[in-house]
Amino acid sequence: MLTIHTPTNIALQENEVYVRSEADNFQDEWPVHTHNGYEIHYFIQGDATFLIGDRIYKPQPGDMFIFRGGVPHRINPSREIVYKRSFVNFTELLLMDMLELSQLDNLMSIFRHPNGLLVHWSPEEREYITGTFKGIKEEMDTRSTGCKTMVKLIITQLLLRIYRKMTSVQSVDQILISSQKQSSVSRVLHYLNQNYAENISLDELSQTLHLNKYYICHSFKETTGYTISNYVIRKRVAEAKKLLISTDAPILSISETLGFNTPVYFSRAFKQYVGVSPQLFRKNELLNTVKHH
Repeated sequence: MLTIHTPTNIALQENEVYVRSEADNFQDEWPVHTHNGYEIHYFIQGDATFLIGDRIYKPQPGDMFIFRGGVPHRINPSREIVYKRSFVNFTELLLMDMLELSQLDNLMSIFRHPNGLLVHWSPEEREYITGTFKGIKEEMDTRSTGCKTMVKLIITQLLLRIYRKMTSVQSVDQILISSQKQSSVSRVLHYLNQNYAENISLDELSQTLHLNKYYICHSFKETTGYTISNYVIRKRVAEAKKLLISTDAPILSISETLGFNTPVYFSRAFKQYVGVSPQLFRKNELLNTVKHH
């Protein structure tokens, strides 16, 4: 389920910044993914739902989403209207020499919300915001003298503006649930993320959350792009990847911990979503770690 967005990570490793300004490309698949660093995502136009952590947003023009790259997220845009956005990913290292540590810590607090922060910019403010992303992109593209310093200054200014907004309640909301459906799907997501290792039946989900099971199935698929069973399997596989990398636990033990009925089923599901068996995945990761050391 969880894809690690490699282009972002490579860009961050090389430049500490990854930026797009007014991008309008469309791709066939928009997977749930994570990456290193932090993300500021500015929604310009389109008809989409945005999954960040456990929550579903329905972005409006002028909405900006601020979150850690490690929080699973996914945009699900419609093809009917051009989906246009600007975004910048960066690492905290980039700003280390710009501010005192206490000031930097204050600024970076805007990324601590587990399901992201939503800031809405008024039509009058949007020209500045648009210019911010263009400015970062131009500096990164032209590579003129002092370009890195300029990028640091622009991002610091943007963070300061967002931080000021945080003190103005009218402009900021951790979550704007714009419909009953999104609220219901958020509850389902939260439940699945907490209980993915259990054998959850649709009837049980329906009873626990007091929601009609047919409504749950339809709303969940429409909003996230996944069926419930598909989401659970992908979530388990994503957790398996973490355990295979970070622990020495036997594969049988990992399979049982994550609620797979048999090791064969675990191996098959893992290979379907990752492309290799759990054994080979662990071996490859170990080899990569050794190489980088």
